[in-house]
Parts: sequence; C-alpha cells; structure tokens
Amino acid sequence: MTSPTEEDARFASEQLATGCDTMVRLLNGLLDSKGRVAEEVHAIRKLGKSLRGGFSLFRLGKSSAKEIQVIGRLLSGPRDAVSRLSTWKKLAWEGDPGTTAAIYGLLEQQTHSAARRPPVETISWCVERVDAARNNLLELPVETLAARMEVGMEKLGKQVNKRCKKLEGRGEENFHDARKALKAYLGALGFLPEGAIPRDPTMVELTEVLGDENDLATLSHWLEEHGFTADFVPGLWKKLTESRKLLQKRTTLDAALWVAARKSQTGR
Repeated sequence: MTSPTEEDARFASEQLATGCDTMVRLLNGLLDSKGRVAEEVHAIRKLGKSLRGGFSLFRLGKSSAKEIQVIGRLLSGPRDAVSRLSTWKKLAWEGDPGTTAAIYGLLEQQTHSAARRPPVETISWCVERVDAARNNLLELPVETLAARMEVGMEKLGKQVNKRCKKLEGRGEENFHDARKALKAYLGALGFLPEGAIPRDPTMVELTEVLGDENDLATLSHWLEEHGFTADFVPGLWKKLTESRKLLQKRTTLDAALWVAARKSQTGR
C-alpha cells in the first residue's frame, strides 16, 4: 500500500465508527428473547476481532482495542461451549463407547447451560466499552489520521511477519499468537478502501488452519480439566496429538512460504 491519503484515513475511520454502531446493535440484540445466543455471540466476537484490528490500524491498540477485547472474553462462554462440541464431532474419535458418551454428554450439557442470555447490566457495561473505544477514535485530530494509519498498517504487517517466523519453534503459544496477529491484520484490511491492499489468500487460509489448531488446543485443555487425561484415555490423546501435529506442520510450512514471499517483496 502506498502512503494513505487523508481521504483514505477518513474512510477507514468512518467505517470503524460504523462497525462500533453495529457492535452496539448486536449487543442490545442479545436482550431479545428471539434468536440463538451462541450464534449471536459468535457474530459479536467475530466483529470484535475485526474492530480490534481496525483500532490498531490507528494505533489505538492499548486503549480502544482492549475495550473491545474484554467484551469478547466476557461473552466467550456460549461460543466456546458450542465450538468445543463441534470440534469433538469433527475429531470423530472412535474409542471406548462409555468414555465417548461421557465426553459428548458433558459437552452437550454445557452448550445448553451456556445458552442463557447475559444480564441487562452486563450488556450495558459492554456497550459502555464500545462507546469508550469509539470516543477514543473520534477524539483523534483529523489531520493525524493518515500518518497514524500508515504507521499502524506497517506495525500490523511486521507483527504478522514476526509471529509467523516464530512458528518454527512449534511452541503452543506461538500458534495462538500468530493467529491473533493474522486476525488483527486481516481485520484492519476490512476497514480500508476497496483494493487498497488485496487480501492474500495464503494469509486467509493460514488463519483458518490456525483456527482449527486452536480449536483442538482448547478442546485438549477442556478434556484435561475435566479428568479425561492421557492416563485414562490414551487413544484419544494419541489422536489429538497427531491431529494437532499435522495442522502445526501445515501452518509452519505455509507461514514460511508467506514470510519468504514478503521478504522478496519488501526486502525484510
């Protein structure tokens, strides 16, 4: 992307503010008795990840982005429960019927327990967080937006590059950090004028595969916390480990290719 113009910056800022309006609408929608909580929360968290990238674009990562992040964490229960059940089904482990039934039954029960709508007070607090995030953006001097946007985009790109390089170490936290960096970068792109920076298909695919690996990691932690450890269910943990290693190998190779391509384009 060439240096953004003031028009580009105003466009991105307006889109970001509109995204905040949408977030408020979705949050208030959680108070409606119709609809499904997990799906609504998923839409809120998905938008939230994009907004965090957008705020980082304007170098508001330590203020506005954190306001949005806390909403995602606060509302994580319903979506996480559904995601764990979905991941378990996709894993398709065929082991001891009794153990399988115990795990599935508990996972399914937790999706029902998590389907309750948040209290009005909680939603009000979340809306206040969105308002605070948007106000930080609106308070920025208009003449500084383009410069902030240029620095912010460069920083987001460097962060992705740095996190992708670290995947070679295969540390569990490295995969999580790479996914967050990619989500922020791609989220920021969504607020730019159309065609300013085309989405790299490799980055999009890498984010999706990292998401699959993260889902397996989350399920693994849940299983361990609930007593279904490798000591009791070795066959299950063998399949989990093998599945994660395949995804980790794929993401490591894809990330290395992207880093090499970026280096040839930028020289760094």
